[in-house]
Amino acid sequence: MRLVKPTVRPFIDSLKEVLHQANGRDTIAIGDIFAILAGRGYAAMLILLSFPFCFPIQIPGFSTPFGLLLAFLGLRITFGKHMWWPEWVLQKTVHTKNVVSITRSLIRFFEHPRMHILRPRWLFFSHPIFRRVDGIIVFLLGAFLALPLPIPFTNIFSAFPILAIGLGLLEDDGLFLVIGYILALLALFAIAMILSYGASYLSNFL
Repeated sequence: MRLVKPTVRPFIDSLKEVLHQANGRDTIAIGDIFAILAGRGYAAMLILLSFPFCFPIQIPGFSTPFGLLLAFLGLRITFGKHMWWPEWVLQKTVHTKNVVSITRSLIRFFEHPRMHILRPRWLFFSHPIFRRVDGIIVFLLGAFLALPLPIPFTNIFSAFPILAIGLGLLEDDGLFLVIGYILALLALFAIAMILSYGASYLSNFL
């Protein structure tokens, strides 16, 4: 039997380290945040970048850069590349108040008793072919998240499947990966309908 050490607790510890590093600063470099979370792999990045968009109230101006970062991650996961970011991304800074707000919410999320259901299972979903599936899904949904669409709640369509996949990767939990795949199919269908309706409306308008 394959024994997998739970990583939720170390991930929470990494999040608390992000809070410590942000303390007393006005801004913090993205590279500093990513360096702290690097040990948690792609899962940490997917969770961190998708979590803020799982709520009806969004942070203005974040969906495009976060969506592009997720799409970039999706491509690297698809082609089996190691974690890497362009230097110009790492040098970008963000306001610590936003970082602190997101990080504290994530810590509360993982410390909630219901998150105890997250555990290693259905380990055949760790096969490399499923990593390619994960990467394609993240790329498509990240690209959609990056679009500046003036339609309420469309960000949630992209964020929830990516978050579920990130949780599944964090703990080798195949159940959460399957949930992510199902949510992704529903999201892609909804996105196709939105884009189709928008194209039809634009055609009629012209």
